[in-house]
Formats: sequence, structure tokens, C-alpha cells
Amino acid sequence: MSTYFNCIMFMVASSVVSTILILNYHHRNADTHEMTTMVRKLFLEWLPCLLRMSRPEPDQAKNPSRSPMQMHDMELRDRSSKSLLANVLDIDDDFRHNTYQSSSHHASFYRHDDVSGGAGAGPGVGIIHAGSTASSCGGQHRELGNILKELRLITEKIRRDEEASEITNDWKFAAMVVDRLCLIIFTLFTVIATIAVLLSAPHIIVQ
Repeated sequence: MSTYFNCIMFMVASSVVSTILILNYHHRNADTHEMTTMVRKLFLEWLPCLLRMSRPEPDQAKNPSRSPMQMHDMELRDRSSKSLLANVLDIDDDFRHNTYQSSSHHASFYRHDDVSGGAGAGPGVGIIHAGSTASSCGGQHRELGNILKELRLITEKIRRDEEASEITNDWKFAAMVVDRLCLIIFTLFTVIATIAVLLSAPHIIVQ
């Protein structure tokens, strides 16, 4: 009995240590820990393959528990979040192109008003009209520039959140792998220790 209780005490102490380790892995994230290459290969490739564990597919359409409307909404959100960076880059290119064309147009407009103003109403009218047009266009360009800056910040935040979410999910899956490994080890240890203690117990002869 003493041998059996020693085995049980050892198993309980080991289970407490493994539980702390599993909770530590489960609550890790990109801000506190960095997953090394060796840890990634061990807990995300080798041990899951040995324990017959697999991660769910990223395609949400393969989940039968979701309704078609929910899958459609999630697909739209995923598509819009992935294409936001591309849209921001396209808007940036268009904005720069339009700004260049607008500046070229204003320069030619100034030259045209200077020439026509000398023959007719004078250069002042053309310059005032061109200046007001340039001022309004400049205000619109500043507003578009501020909107584009906000879009860049939102896109960068979404990208950082997605990378941090992937790292957090890797740590959670590593915790699941350690939990499954400890379950198998403790179950085998308990069964083997119980059988060994029972087989080594002295025979009791009832008089």
C-alpha cells in the first residue's frame, strides 16, 4: 500500500506541474513570448503527427454548424479585411497620380490666364480664378490625404492583429498537444503502476 500511495503522490505532483505548464502555454501571446523554431517543430509538427492531432481548416465553409447566412457574412468580412491593404495601395497610387495631374493642370492654367489676361481683362482676373480653384482642390487633396492616412493606420492595425492572433492560436494548440501527451502518459503510468503493485503484493492466506 505504501508503494501504491507513493506512486499516486508522484502522479499528483506531476499532474500539478503539467497543468501549470499547459496553462502557461495556453495564455501566451505575441506580446509576452516568441515561439522558437524548435518549439514550433516539436509542438506543431512532430508531436501532433505522433498523437494523431490536427488543427481545423481555416475555411469556415467546412463547418456544418454555421448557417449559410453566417458563413456568407464571415466570408465577406474575411474578404474585405484581406483586400483592404490592396485597396489602400490602389487609392494611394490614384491619389498621387491625380495630384500630379492637378498640379500640371494648374500650372498650364496659370500660363494660359497670363497670356489671355494680357490681351483682354488683365492678368489679375485669371490669377484670382486659378488661385481659388487651386485652393479648393488643395483642400480636397488634404481631406483625401487624411482619409488615406487613417486607412493606412487601420490596415496596419488589422495586419498586426492578424499576426498576433496566429501566434496566440499556435500557443493554444501547443497547450492542447501537451495536454494530450500528459493524459496519455498519466493514464499509462496509473494502469502500469496499479498492475505492478497488485502483482507484487504478498498473498493473504485466510485461515
